[in-house]
Amino acid sequence: MNLNRLLLAFCATILFASCKKETASNSSNPVDSSSLIVYNVNKTSMLQLINQQRAKGCTCGTTVMPAVAPLTWNDLLGKAAYDHSLDMKTNNYFAHNSQDGTTPGTRITAAGYSWSTWGENIAEGYTDEQSVMTAWINSPGHCMNIMNGSFKEIGFGRSGNYWTQDFGTK
Repeated sequence: MNLNRLLLAFCATILFASCKKETASNSSNPVDSSSLIVYNVNKTSMLQLINQQRAKGCTCGTTVMPAVAPLTWNDLLGKAAYDHSLDMKTNNYFAHNSQDGTTPGTRITAAGYSWSTWGENIAEGYTDEQSVMTAWINSPGHCMNIMNGSFKEIGFGRSGNYWTQDFGTK
């Protein structure tokens, strides 16, 4: 009997800690001190998934995409991506152009990133990095952004189940 109560108390503690962590990740500063979670995305995992795909190449729809150099993280692109995900969630829409008419290029510039080229992937409804990456790789246009050798940097962000990847080259 005492073992059951102890187990129940342990489970309740884990549940409470999980709820508390989720609340913290949705705060106005969604970056944890370890830098593992950046803009509500596991930065290490997402970069690894992206760069593993870029290293081996793939076929996007019917277009064969060769292996390309890895992308590096850029916090300005990350902030632009997160802000767009948050806007889509807050205003309940799903589109590259914001409801106020701003485009991805406009948002990336407003975040302070001086680009010569940019790209954007968005997704809705996925709960983790692997599932959203699988969906993007299975979508020819999104896949081609991931495999585009012209892009040198990336930032990404998530709010709820709204995801954005912003690609760029200075």
